[in-house]
Amino acid sequence: MTGHGESAYKAAMGLDRRSGGMRMGLLSCASMAVAGVLALAALGATTAPAGAAEPSLTVNGAASGGLSANLQSMLGAARGAAAGATAGTGPTIYIDPSIAVEATQGFGGLSAADQSFAKAIAGGYDLYKAVGGSGTDRQSVIQRKDGMYYVGLDGEGGRWFASADQALSFLFNSLVAKDEKISPKAKSAALTCAQDILCAVLAIATDRYATIATVARGSTVGVTITGSGFSNTGGTPVVAASDGILTQSVTYVSSEKLTAVMQVLPSARLGDNMVAVFNPGRGYQNSGAYKLVVIDGTGTAPASDNASRATAAALALPATVSGKIVDGSAEQFFKIDVTKSGTLTLSSTGGSDVKGTLEDSTGQSLATSEDDGAWYNFKLSRAVQPGTYYLRVGHCCGGIGTYQINASIAP
Repeated sequence: MTGHGESAYKAAMGLDRRSGGMRMGLLSCASMAVAGVLALAALGATTAPAGAAEPSLTVNGAASGGLSANLQSMLGAARGAAAGATAGTGPTIYIDPSIAVEATQGFGGLSAADQSFAKAIAGGYDLYKAVGGSGTDRQSVIQRKDGMYYVGLDGEGGRWFASADQALSFLFNSLVAKDEKISPKAKSAALTCAQDILCAVLAIATDRYATIATVARGSTVGVTITGSGFSNTGGTPVVAASDGILTQSVTYVSSEKLTAVMQVLPSARLGDNMVAVFNPGRGYQNSGAYKLVVIDGTGTAPASDNASRATAAALALPATVSGKIVDGSAEQFFKIDVTKSGTLTLSSTGGSDVKGTLEDSTGQSLATSEDDGAWYNFKLSRAVQPGTYYLRVGHCCGGIGTYQINASIAP
């Protein structure tokens, strides 16, 4: 959109660079992004005539459980960091949710326990943003002292807790309680969860996103947009979105339906984002505004390493190795060659909620564990004879994340 067309568009929308309004990034004829979440949120969708299609934006082929799995994966990472915040005493730390936690002043000089505590609280902010929280400019202050953990928000008092995990829950619930965009029903459901942060997170998510399209950072998705008054007279309608969400192509189906391919960059803002449709013409009049929620995730991911028994990674005894689930439906395999009889013990550590299954050389399951270890990790033990065994690891709930495997054998 250049020349007279762009000028007419800006004049019609009352936007230009001086006003700091919505700007158009011309990536190619079929690739366009529009920055300015506030400008998009302020756009009023035209009123649909009686009998028109109900306005909606849906992600083609989206699985209803995707949001829950991604949130649980994010929570696992935050709780894993909280587990690393061991008891002791440390300095007062200020957490600014607008910057990466590693960019916090003096972060590099903090102890490992204080860095873990800071990462856990930053993970709480990420969860809040992922469920559409709007009060993301509120900084927090944290401190470890004599085995207790303090967290407080800007503008209100804080509290001391017996664990970093409880402090994380308090931060999340405090942010939710002050958020006017979260319904009273969802707030009430979350606050009845007490210190159960997973319960609170999913209570908010279920209420807010039951009918709203969700996409993961790093994914490219097809969407169907339903509304009224769409027109292809003079060209294809423009589908514009917030920074970090690129519209690669648009197909006009009818006056009540469009399809589009949208790329969600890793830099896309977590939580609520707006998508708007503009018909071609002199003024590019807004023909519909829709909400698209960005959640943390890797989108369409490459296959996990050692994703089959044939490509299983060797696991020595004793050993500690790292793994990563990059696709919620994927599994990883580890090959264990046992040279003497004994009790084989396998366990996981980290923030991902993974389950483990020990199999013999024929693939028969010998032992399975999900939450028998610390936090949401597995731990299993089995008497074994010399031979080849396999450990199969997968995410319990279709999520993704990293983990470590500890393997040992005792007489």
